[in-house]
Amino acid sequence: MNKFIKALYYILIFVCFSSLESCTQLKKIDSTIRKTFGQVNRFKRQQKLYSKRLGLDNKQSGSNQNDSVFKMKRNPIQQKNMINEYGYIFEGLNGYDPGVVVNFTNKDSVSNVFEVQDESFKTIKKNREVFGWHPYWMGSSWKQYPFELLSTISYFSYNVNSRTGLTQNPKQIEDWNNTKLIDSAKANNTRVLLTVSLHGSKNQERFLNNKLLWNNLYGDVSKLILNRNADGVDINFEDVPSRYKNEFVNFVEGFSKFLSTQFEINEKESPFISITLPAFKDRENYDIKKLDSFVNLFVIMGYDYNSVSTPDAVAPLQSEGNLSLLSTIKYYNGKNMDFGKTILALPYYGVLWDIKPLKDDSFNASLERRITYSEINKLFLSNNELNADVELDPISMSKIYRAAFEDNSIKEIHFDDAFTLSKKYDFAMSNKLKGVGVWALGYDNGQNDLWNLIEIYFSTDKVSFNDPITQVNGFPIRFAKNLVQEKDVFIAIIIFFTLALVVSFVLVLSDWRVRDSIMRSRINQLIVIFIGFVLLIPLVVFISELLGKFGFTIESSYQIYIGFFIGLLVFLIASKAKFGQIIQKP
Repeated sequence: MNKFIKALYYILIFVCFSSLESCTQLKKIDSTIRKTFGQVNRFKRQQKLYSKRLGLDNKQSGSNQNDSVFKMKRNPIQQKNMINEYGYIFEGLNGYDPGVVVNFTNKDSVSNVFEVQDESFKTIKKNREVFGWHPYWMGSSWKQYPFELLSTISYFSYNVNSRTGLTQNPKQIEDWNNTKLIDSAKANNTRVLLTVSLHGSKNQERFLNNKLLWNNLYGDVSKLILNRNADGVDINFEDVPSRYKNEFVNFVEGFSKFLSTQFEINEKESPFISITLPAFKDRENYDIKKLDSFVNLFVIMGYDYNSVSTPDAVAPLQSEGNLSLLSTIKYYNGKNMDFGKTILALPYYGVLWDIKPLKDDSFNASLERRITYSEINKLFLSNNELNADVELDPISMSKIYRAAFEDNSIKEIHFDDAFTLSKKYDFAMSNKLKGVGVWALGYDNGQNDLWNLIEIYFSTDKVSFNDPITQVNGFPIRFAKNLVQEKDVFIAIIIFFTLALVVSFVLVLSDWRVRDSIMRSRINQLIVIFIGFVLLIPLVVFISELLGKFGFTIESSYQIYIGFFIGLLVFLIASKAKFGQIIQKP
């Protein structure tokens, strides 16, 4: 198809070149060009209008799309042509590109959805959720995130001042206002949230007891979200006192209604609201049934199970006590939580213990610090100089790293790797949860195994597209659809119509009076030459196909050039011929 267009360009170039002999014709051509550009501009405006109405405009107003935006690369399907697909016809008749065009043979006749498989394009499955927090202290580590493997990313955080209802971390908000993370996420169709956090029972009491502070928070956060074209908020209120259980529900309800109003005013879709829930501490203080009406996603924080005095797992699958992922999911299931809108967040960090043996064969253990998965790999697992071993705890389904030193002290790390996380993903999916969360993004920088695991469990290379013909009504669409379905009939009609024109043209020119009348006008000469040049293209293709039967092949690109030079030769000869003089009258 592109080669055919090139040939038409050549034709127009020579027509314009030959027309330089006549100033009158130049003026007409110039006028035509201006009218054409006017039509093109009007066409583009209509295209944008209809694309916006149909929800086909994927550009995000407010996104700063520049070199700092890390956009996922996608390999489109290069099968759009007039005969096999309806791409160009649809675009020409309706004013916008249908995008990736797929064969009708892959169509779901019930839902009118096409499915295409392309290994170069990975995306999270529609019924799954992969949620991740980007803490402000991780800086520019977001440049390494594979956004195509994230359904939602939440910036952590807007830290609420319980005395004012506004932020108490202006530097973090300044980063939110300027970071290219949001642009990169939006460019890859990743949902962007702002985490609003408040911790500590005293702070919760002070804030939840004063509704004036709620309004301060609503207004400030909504401005921050709208200014960055974000999608909503992640509410991270921890240590809510039991007597403020209803106040927290009212706060969330008010937040939801306020954001919905602001989004509607700014012509945005409804805001997305997620709420983090504790794994075990104070979980009775969150009314799941009432919150469900205002929340799009529940996020269970499945970590920090470890004690501060005894080495144990951060996120144990099971345990000898009642603190484990298993007991947490059983608890929320007993509260009739909708697991179809619930995910289990898991840690990308471990805990490092310093263990010193005592004389009575006992030991003294102290929690040294939390340590990221990246640090565990770089400082310990990859350090061959240490006298260390790694074992699997089959009950907690966590890894334990131990390194012994010359002073008999031991460094012990409890953590999760790709293997143990895979078992916890299995656990989450077996309980019909929507997906998983990551605390925190960037903690695995330099390690790809955890992202590979997410890709295996939650992504697909099958991409679904709706048939645009079924989404838009009107004669042009129905015509395009019939054209595709009955393409053989239409091709036959076009061939016979073309042959009829050619035969009629030849018969008309067989009369010398017609030839004499036509050829006396310069512009008519050009029209005749133009028609002849157009007919040369299929003639060259036919000759090429004929020669191919005898073992001679002409590449398709050369066919255009041959037709071009033959047409040029015919044009030069015809332009110098004195038709009125050479025609012999009887």
